[in-house]
Amino acid sequence: MKQRFRCSGCGEVHLAWMGQCSGCGQWGLIAEETVAASATKAYEAPVPLSRVVRGRQRRLTSGVSGFDELLGDGFVLGSVVLVSGEPGVGKSSLILGMSAKIMESTPSLYISAEETSLQLAERAERLAGSYDQLLVLATRDSDQALAAMEATEARFIVIDSLQALAIGVTLMKEFVDAVVKVAKQRELVVVVIGQVTKDGDLLGPRYVEHMVDASLMLEPTGAPGVRRVMVRKNRFGPSDGVRRLSLEANGIHMIEESNRLEGTPEVGRAWAGVRVGRLAQVVEVNALVGAKSKGRLLSRGIEVDRVRYLMSVIDKHCDLDLSEREVLVAIPSGGVVVDPRIDLALAIALVSSRRGHALKRPLLACAEIGLLGELIPDDAIRGLTQSLPVAPGEIITPRTRPYLREVLEELGLYKPERLQVVGL
Repeated sequence: MKQRFRCSGCGEVHLAWMGQCSGCGQWGLIAEETVAASATKAYEAPVPLSRVVRGRQRRLTSGVSGFDELLGDGFVLGSVVLVSGEPGVGKSSLILGMSAKIMESTPSLYISAEETSLQLAERAERLAGSYDQLLVLATRDSDQALAAMEATEARFIVIDSLQALAIGVTLMKEFVDAVVKVAKQRELVVVVIGQVTKDGDLLGPRYVEHMVDASLMLEPTGAPGVRRVMVRKNRFGPSDGVRRLSLEANGIHMIEESNRLEGTPEVGRAWAGVRVGRLAQVVEVNALVGAKSKGRLLSRGIEVDRVRYLMSVIDKHCDLDLSEREVLVAIPSGGVVVDPRIDLALAIALVSSRRGHALKRPLLACAEIGLLGELIPDDAIRGLTQSLPVAPGEIITPRTRPYLREVLEELGLYKPERLQVVGL
């Protein structure tokens, strides 16, 4: 037997008694309770690493290529995947829609703590999946949920949601720990759905993210019905993937990202060759430089600190005053780019808007920019650009031009003032 202390108000569990609950802030509601300790397990002897049978991780594939690529070719057996997002963003629809093929052919279990079985059936009908192998359990009891995982033959399990089944951080950790143990022992795939606040903070999931094998975040993009799926963590695949999907009446569809130079040159428009996860993509970058406004900056799709960094480099080496002006930057496709090779395209778009001149023809810019205004050499750029259907003459890389200033001069976006020496 072991002792623990639970708040009768919010259910938060504490390892020692205290007057005020750290979960809800109420006083005098914490009481001691006794919990049966688990029996000691038999010792399992370690084995030499050289004798461990190695091979490709077995996976369950959804059949939706874009979604499988995010996870590294599908769900790994024996793994726990956390899917987070704000209320109403479409987490349940995403998992049902992306897993329809799995639930049609693989014994599956959906543990719903937020919807009744009827409501879940209606959602599945809207997504137009067959779900022939799917069992449903509507419960808010975490013990029942764990018992169902053990008792059924399900190989793919969805838990919706973490906050509804385990109230309080301590209970969430205990519940997720139990889920992970079952998943590893029986080689199951378990998807746990969690909520985030309006500010984007992971409530309970924030404290259990280190316990799971993969973590996905679902976010709105601003476009109606379009969502963005970001990989926050992945032990069995790329950990920086980003893809967009469309929530439609007949189901969920991944949006195919363009890898071609499309559109006509305009003031403030440029194109970058970058990697988004493992995918090489052509990304359009838009910039708008306005009047002086004490450096007001808005950025969508590119980290704000990266934009400020480039503005400072451009101001220093190209004699501009971007840092004193209102600047708006966006990836119009709704994506998020963290690849530093977007630097050159962003710089071209910023200078184009500031000077009021457009490119003469679409060009692909692919280079990270250093503090001295140099294009940083990168051996991986060649492989990236070769995977894109763009002619070599339409690509600007550190191999072709060493400095940002030279690139801008050649594109007609910068004309250095000629110094006149008088009186010598």
